[in-house]
Amino acid sequence: MKKVLSFFRSMTFGMILLVIVMALSLAGSLIPQQEAAMTYVNAYGSQTAMLLLGLGFTDIFHTWYFYTLEILLCLNLMLCSILRFPKTRKAGERLKRRAQEAALDKPFHYIEEYQKITSYLSAVHFTKAETSNGALVYTKHLMGFYGSFFVHLSILLVLLFGSLVLMTPKVTDQTVMPGEALTLSDGTTITCDSFHIQDETGKLDYASVLTAASPDGKQSKTQEIRVNEPMRFGSYKIYQQTYGTAGRIQITNTENGAVDVQYLTDPCFLSIDQRNGIYFEALYPAYYREEDGSFTLITSTDRSYPDPVYRIQSITDGMSAAVLAFPGEEIHMEEITFTFLDPAEYPGLRIKHVAAWLYGGLYFSFGLMVAALYLCFFTVPVAVKVTEEGYTICSSKDQEGLEIALAALCAEHGGQRGA
Repeated sequence: MKKVLSFFRSMTFGMILLVIVMALSLAGSLIPQQEAAMTYVNAYGSQTAMLLLGLGFTDIFHTWYFYTLEILLCLNLMLCSILRFPKTRKAGERLKRRAQEAALDKPFHYIEEYQKITSYLSAVHFTKAETSNGALVYTKHLMGFYGSFFVHLSILLVLLFGSLVLMTPKVTDQTVMPGEALTLSDGTTITCDSFHIQDETGKLDYASVLTAASPDGKQSKTQEIRVNEPMRFGSYKIYQQTYGTAGRIQITNTENGAVDVQYLTDPCFLSIDQRNGIYFEALYPAYYREEDGSFTLITSTDRSYPDPVYRIQSITDGMSAAVLAFPGEEIHMEEITFTFLDPAEYPGLRIKHVAAWLYGGLYFSFGLMVAALYLCFFTVPVAVKVTEEGYTICSSKDQEGLEIALAALCAEHGGQRGA
């Protein structure tokens, strides 16, 4: 049992686990997560896609083996930190005892040297303690003993809060039309300023320009997002998820001049009085005119709508007539005019919301890690034993700077020779 416990708390085991977790996290950041199976087939080919799906690499942060690795790593860190804490807590006292029992290796030749050394150590904020045999022990940077403990603790907290950030987001998929805004549950608004599926050279480039604003309007951010370039705003992360093409129709009231533009994505009835109006059935990307003048509607044109056509039902006094309408055409019904416009491309957004306190905990963990590394490398515990006969320096690392400073003080000798 002791051997098992020793293995689980060993640094070697912890480093192996950490490397594996980091490698899987890198794979999870490079491979799009939680997409439809066909997305991976199109991107990587059928065989690679099946391998990725089988291994769980398409949702790696929710696989059993990722959970297991994180649990083992947390166990390793807890054993490294918690079980060693009592020993760490007593390290300062052990250093003091070591200094008290150490032999003097730097003798004084003049009594002024003793006074200069003790005055200097007090001036540079060493803590003085008098021992039972009359010697003085000055200590500094004893918090350095806690550096390793806080490093382990910070890594544990980073894993904890990082896992919660990855595993507990609230995910919603939303569509938003260019020029329109959607309001999230807390009042945050996301406006789609523009969207395109091709850049100016004709290359496929699914990109949206979004403006996010806080509920009180005091904070806002505008950013262009792409599939692998999400936007972060507050506790939200907004991804370019998919896209679609919507029909557009302008409804004009000729009596009062009111104008409204409606986007058409699903079948719907646009009515004047719930009796007369037009029923939108579908939008087709192109058509082919037969020799007899009839139309054959084309359902797919490789992502583009070169010759869009609307299929609708015109309904008047309960009578319905099938109609094909083209952009620019109008249908008049009493005081209402329906004008068919060019279709508009729109983005589908995936919005992930993580509780703000989780990000706060994650930032705190990174801050703690920086402080812990500073304690490890720049705060080296040191103790100096001083008597009227001389002094000695005790530390786990070289104290060349302190040795030079104290030697320089002793070199400024003069006055009466010590007893």
